Amino acid sequence: MESFGKELKALIPAGFAKRQAAVLECLANHPEVQRLKSEFPDRTEDLTEPKRYRDLSQHLSYCDKCSVCPGLQACQNEQKGHTSVAEPSPTKGDELVFRLRKCPMLVAHEREQGIGQRIKSHYIPAHILNATFEDIEPDQQRLSAIAEAIKFCDEFVPGETTKGLYLYGRMGVGKSRIVGAIAQELAKRDVSVLMVYVPDFLLEVKDAIGSKTETVESKLDALRTTTVLILDDIGAESLTTWTRDEVLGPILQRRMERLATIYTSNLTMSELEHHLANVKDSKPSEQNDKKAARIIERIEPFVKILPVGGRNRRRD
Repeated sequence: MESFGKELKALIPAGFAKRQAAVLECLANHPEVQRLKSEFPDRTEDLTEPKRYRDLSQHLSYCDKCSVCPGLQACQNEQKGHTSVAEPSPTKGDELVFRLRKCPMLVAHEREQGIGQRIKSHYIPAHILNATFEDIEPDQQRLSAIAEAIKFCDEFVPGETTKGLYLYGRMGVGKSRIVGAIAQELAKRDVSVLMVYVPDFLLEVKDAIGSKTETVESKLDALRTTTVLILDDIGAESLTTWTRDEVLGPILQRRMERLATIYTSNLTMSELEHHLANVKDSKPSEQNDKKAARIIERIEPFVKILPVGGRNRRRD
């Protein structure tokens, strides 16, 4: 047995004890170890013992790399976008355990991806969908509309908020950017938003009538049921009796008093009613006037009407 002990000692590299002591001293003096000992004095007595080397070393490696974080894409940690946290062991009252958690940058990145999934759009340009209230110039002629849009987001409660907004004004004043910012803000709060450019969407629905792969019903169902529907540029479309009576009317009938709808338009409410009464495939008539009035009744009582003024930003 004595000879075996000598042989075993011979296998240990020269200076091993000295290097081990230096490592222990380095670990003990590491700022994170000092922090843990201060925060968890009853759970850190064995923190620098050999049995904890592997776990502690990995924890410190993550902490060191996170302290000089180069950003999510250049993350140097073994598990990208994660950091190591210490917490009391659920099974041992005198130990800490180290667990990997998503870092704030990864959480923010995933949140941004989720926002993109919660905003569905049809024919809306990217610069509108990506608009935020921070990006919008709060000039005096549209400040009131911007303030009301922010208030709408702050007070919005899914399942309870049913009154939407109607933003109207001449072309280029920024109505679509304001509602795009609403979509972004609501999506950050996990609210599903569908934003539709009305003229192009109605053409798509018309084309779907003869499609073998798509049905009109499947296209309309999303508009009927989404938590918040944004109808961009209503009144700019070329209406027929069918798109008015079988598409637009039923969508609004289903949503009123149940789900919030937001509109942008170049038309006042009375001008929109005139537009709805004068469809291209039918002559002006009392019947068309009544149908237009019926649709206005599905809009006007369920929105706050907001004029939007200012310069034409497309031209300026």
